[in-house]
Amino acid sequence: MNWFAGTAVAGHDLKLPARGLPDPVRFWLLFAGCAITCALTVLKPILGLSIIAVVIGSCVVVYLLAATLSGKIEPAILTWVLIFPLGYYFLSFPREKSIITLDRVVPIALLLAAGLAARNKLEPLPRALRRPAIAWIAFLFLAAASLVNAGDILVSGRLLVDGFCLPAILGWVVIRNFQVDRNAAMLHLVTSLMALYVACIGAAEMVVKQDLLPLPGSAISFAGALPRPNGPFWSNDAFALIGLVTFFLLLFLRHLLGENVLLWRRVVHYVGLTAALATALMPMFRSVGISLMVILLIATLSTRRPSRRLAGFALLLLCFLVISLVSILAPDAYADRSRSDNVYGRLAEQIQTWHVFSSRPIFGVGLGNFAEAVNRDTQYLAFYGGVRSVDSPHNNLGGILAETGILGFIPYITAQITLFLAFWRMRKRPGRNAQLAWTYFLYIFLGYWINGMSLESGYSSDLNLWFIFSIAILYKHSMTERAVSAELVEIIR
Repeated sequence: MNWFAGTAVAGHDLKLPARGLPDPVRFWLLFAGCAITCALTVLKPILGLSIIAVVIGSCVVVYLLAATLSGKIEPAILTWVLIFPLGYYFLSFPREKSIITLDRVVPIALLLAAGLAARNKLEPLPRALRRPAIAWIAFLFLAAASLVNAGDILVSGRLLVDGFCLPAILGWVVIRNFQVDRNAAMLHLVTSLMALYVACIGAAEMVVKQDLLPLPGSAISFAGALPRPNGPFWSNDAFALIGLVTFFLLLFLRHLLGENVLLWRRVVHYVGLTAALATALMPMFRSVGISLMVILLIATLSTRRPSRRLAGFALLLLCFLVISLVSILAPDAYADRSRSDNVYGRLAEQIQTWHVFSSRPIFGVGLGNFAEAVNRDTQYLAFYGGVRSVDSPHNNLGGILAETGILGFIPYITAQITLFLAFWRMRKRPGRNAQLAWTYFLYIFLGYWINGMSLESGYSSDLNLWFIFSIAILYKHSMTERAVSAELVEIIR
């Protein structure tokens, strides 16, 4: 009889019990760990809760790492959507001049996951988006070249990477890899939860009248006696505009869920929607109110149903009534936000911005170097109506023009125009997905740019990440319809 030792060993191995700790030992170890944690939570709450947070966080990190290495980007993106507002305070190291941040780690992880993903799961960049992508790359190159004029090249370089490079990477990965339709329900849920706790932080700051999650260089401001919260973000304009973008993103995602949704999901939707709108309005920016009314007017005029059109005009009337009510209930805040000095200061700032651009029209004064340039030279000082300029662009286009010159401004504005045209062409498509994507892109784009003409919001890395992510979700959803149409054509052939 012929046999091999290896065969005998293999046959014997089949009968060996699995090595490891016996089940009773595992149970008692788990029980002891839970008991110790509960005892610490009672006796020393901070230490106990910290241990729980570390354990949960470690499990999440291990899961996300495993998903990333397997080429899946959805877990990382959904986790980022849920926690990114808290990352600026809790997940930035060191606190001053942070090197490791959530917003820097996530795009790198997404690039790694995209590189490890199966090729059949990758979508090529659509031709309509290649023009804005090329223009944006040209802007990044010229903005980097302008850093030679910057006073602090590290600060300006950080602005370039965080505010302009990372959002583009995030948008590219979403277009290529993220499955919008499959993850629409979860994306809607985590976005609603994020909107809720961000609004709660802002409301709490208005009650206690202080910044609850202070970041380096951030400070809470006031309109009369009312605080203008910034929540977990660096500035109150980012807080407001992220709320505004979230409001329209939730409306879009609600359409993706269809009509037959459970009651609890409807409740979550309306809670998240209310929270996002409250976040947009709490800092009391005039431009936010104007953009909302402009968008509401467009939506009202574009609807074909008389009942909806009547409801839209009723909401517009209600907006004016609310403004009148605010002037009665909070006269000091209303007076602060409606002073003519605010308008004169903005006009003076446009004059100052033009002076800065005129001094270096080709290459600009350096990205992120506007304030330093005007502070060290009195020739840039400007007045309008007796009100002095505020030494900050307060205009996205003016800031880019002054800091990167005409060479940087041309590709920057080209990228914005070609991006708009890429969505504009969707109007002619017969499918519902394209029409839906165009409609909500228009609302988000108008909200971003109407405010961007009176605020310096285009430099906010947190806002730019959320803005680019949202419009990438819209475009990717429109691509699914085209993919289905292409498959049908192949089947017919």
